[in-house]
Amino acid sequence: MRDGVRLATDVYRPFLRSWPHGTILLRTSYNKDDLRIIGIIGALLGWPTVIQDMRGRYASEGNDTIFRNAQTDGPDTLSWIANQSWSNGKIATIGPSALGINQYFMAGANPPNLSCQFIQVATPNLYKHAIFQGGEFRKSLVEGWLESQESTYILEDIFDNENYSLDYWTNVSLEDNWGDVNVPAIHIGGWYDIFLQGTIEGYMGYQHLGGPGARGKSKLIIGPWTHEGSITRNQGELKYPINSLDTFSIRMFFDMIRYYTMDRRDHFDDWPTVSYYVMGDVDNKEAPGNEWRCADDWPIPSDETNWYFHDNGLLCTDFPSDYEPISFIYDPKNPVPTIGGQNLNIPAGPYDQSSVEKRDDVLVFTSPILKEPYEATGSIKAHLYVSSNCSDTDFTVKLTDVYPDGRSMLITDGILRMRYRNGTDHWEFMEPGKIYDIWVDLWSTSYIWNTGHRIRVDISSSNYPRFLNNPNTSDGIYQNTTYNIAWNTLHIGNEYPSCIVLPHIV
Repeated sequence: MRDGVRLATDVYRPFLRSWPHGTILLRTSYNKDDLRIIGIIGALLGWPTVIQDMRGRYASEGNDTIFRNAQTDGPDTLSWIANQSWSNGKIATIGPSALGINQYFMAGANPPNLSCQFIQVATPNLYKHAIFQGGEFRKSLVEGWLESQESTYILEDIFDNENYSLDYWTNVSLEDNWGDVNVPAIHIGGWYDIFLQGTIEGYMGYQHLGGPGARGKSKLIIGPWTHEGSITRNQGELKYPINSLDTFSIRMFFDMIRYYTMDRRDHFDDWPTVSYYVMGDVDNKEAPGNEWRCADDWPIPSDETNWYFHDNGLLCTDFPSDYEPISFIYDPKNPVPTIGGQNLNIPAGPYDQSSVEKRDDVLVFTSPILKEPYEATGSIKAHLYVSSNCSDTDFTVKLTDVYPDGRSMLITDGILRMRYRNGTDHWEFMEPGKIYDIWVDLWSTSYIWNTGHRIRVDISSSNYPRFLNNPNTSDGIYQNTTYNIAWNTLHIGNEYPSCIVLPHIV
């Protein structure tokens, strides 16, 4: 590398081929030796394939900087490959998760030999889609992954920089330099993946804000998958039809690299720009949904519909009357336990929320039984009017499908740490008793509630250990010495029309 650090790199070359050829690169934090089969298969298919341990990982020298050297080590590796006799200087990168995150940051350096990318279940913004969500720390994901990497030393820096500032987070985000990206990419995600919204924003950044080499040339694929689930029908407690498996992205990948690294006939453009799986009732084979659809772009057109919270736990589209606010006690020493969702080190995917919905600190709003199917595809947000007796607290929102047998199956969820309600670059504490108008981002989904089902929304103040339990103090992360019990209130009715906004597809 440019600073003299040497990175362990294996090269798999096609047998008896001597002429320059398009090349495949994987840079991994998970031990290149475990990926030999990929190198062998790539070479057997005629593609020189390079697999490298990232800086500070396994056989490579240097210190593990958790993605911060991707913008230099990646381009340096590309330059080295381009100077080899077996490479034509046109290189495709591939890889999921951490390998995909490194691809994003590599592309932000605009390296001349990068031709295209295959990015699976990753994010171009560590702060917003990996380490924090809604300003709250993603405890189980971040601590669990760093422990597996033996890199927990980075936590101190993260906690010291919990506000989103460019000084610390700029080289692990593409948010402000999409224009430097000049390659097409296939972006693959899952509705229950830990990086779902990052995948969507990665596609939109390349497709609409990227440089000339990227704009209008990317593809987006989203299936009904968790972070590790694109090759299984079982997602959480549900089993999707066999058509839910990813059987086509690898063909799309080879069409892409044949064109962008070998200048062969372009079949890549024959693929739809967006391929997304619409989830639905898995118990009824005749139910709508559970199918792939295509679109020219994302998001698809929808009719944003407010589903209001009424008294007696009713959820419906009628504008509410004058209701009393609803309060609950949030004790951070007794948080609502996580049951499914966009997780990594704990059970992930759609799980039944019925057990936690019985708690006194969970507010439940349920629609009448649906007389016809209802589809929501796109971004999900909750518009809440809230107050608390504390200077800081969290508000969580879950969206579920209530099956006829009573199961309340999680679709997606979100959280907001109240000090970040007006931006994650600064703190704004609450005045006890003051009513605040907030938005909670539940990321995105594509789902059809079947006839006979019900739409449900759960509101609370914790989801642990998916998210850190807010101590209801003004301290920074893990800096509190006490835990305060919060008396949190959701205001509903015609003056404070709290609701969830669903992107209805007619």
